[in-house]
Amino acid sequence: MDTIDTFLEAMFAPYPATPRLLEAKRELHAMMEDAYADAVASGKSHNEAVGSVITDFGNLEELAPALGILPDIRGAGDASAAGAADAPAATLTMPDTTPPEYPVITLPEAQALAEARRSTGTLLGNGVALCVLAAVPLFGCASLSQGKDGLGLIPLNEHQASTLGLVLTLVVVALAVSVLIRRHRAFTGLTHLTDGKFTRSPMVSSWTARLRLEHEGVRSRALSIAVALWIMAPIPTVGAGILFQESADRSGPPLGLVLTLFMVAAGLRIFLPTTWASMTHTTVTEEGRPADAAPTWRNPRRTRSLRRSPVRTGSGA
Repeated sequence: MDTIDTFLEAMFAPYPATPRLLEAKRELHAMMEDAYADAVASGKSHNEAVGSVITDFGNLEELAPALGILPDIRGAGDASAAGAADAPAATLTMPDTTPPEYPVITLPEAQALAEARRSTGTLLGNGVALCVLAAVPLFGCASLSQGKDGLGLIPLNEHQASTLGLVLTLVVVALAVSVLIRRHRAFTGLTHLTDGKFTRSPMVSSWTARLRLEHEGVRSRALSIAVALWIMAPIPTVGAGILFQESADRSGPPLGLVLTLFMVAAGLRIFLPTTWASMTHTTVTEEGRPADAAPTWRNPRRTRSLRRSPVRTGSGA
C-alpha cells in the first residue's frame, strides 16, 4: 500500500493541513484500502488493483463534494491564485467553473437509497408476486365451478364463476398496485437517484460494491431456489395436459396452470427481496452522469428509450 499512501500524500500536498482536510484524508485512505481489498479479492493483481484504485480516486475535485471539503480546497485554490496575481497574464489559466449538470451523489444519499430498498424488499416481492397471481381467480373459479369443465366444488355456473373470477382478479391487481405504491413512498427525496439525475462518485461506488459483495451470498442462494422453481413451474401445466388428455374432466389443465403461476410467484417472492444491495450498486455505478462527462451529457440509456417511443404530432404519413 506504499504506492497508495504516496499518491494520497501528493494529492493533499497542495492544501493546508486543516482538521477537516485531515479527517477527509483519513476517510479517503480507508475507502482506498477497501477498494484495493475488493479488487484483489476479485482476482486482480497488486499492480492492477493499485491502478484501479488510483483511477477511481485520483481526482480530489470530483471527490470533494462527497467528502464535504469542496469549500476547503476551493478556498486554498483561491488563495494560491491570489498569490499568483503578479504573474504574467499568459501564464495564468482560468479554472473551469462550469457547474455539473447534476449534483454529485453523497455517501449518506447512497446509504438512504440502500436502506429504502432493503426495508421495502418484502413489499417489492409481494407486489410482483400478486401481479403474477392476478390470473389465478379466473382459472380457479372456472375449474371449481359447476360448469361443464368444472369440478362442481362451488355452487356457481360457468358464467357466474367467470364473473366472480374477474372481480377477484381486479381485486388482486388493485392490491398489488397499492403494495407497489406503498413501496414507492419510501423513495421520497431519492427520486433524483432512481431517475439517474446525479453525478457518480468513485467513493460511493466503492461503498456500494462492498455492500453488494457482503450480501451476494444471500442473493445467490435465493436466486438458486427461484431458478429451480421457475424451471419446474411448467411441470404442473404440462403434466395436467398429458394426464387429462383423454379424460372428459377438463378441470385439470387450468388447475395445473394455477399451480404453475404459484411456483413462478413463489420464486419472485423469494428472490426479489434479496436484490436490494445489487440494485443499489447498479444504480450508483451505471446510472447517473459520469464525473468526467461534458455538461451537456445525457444518460444514453434513457435517450435510447425516448427514441424507441417517439411522440407523433400531426396526421402522419
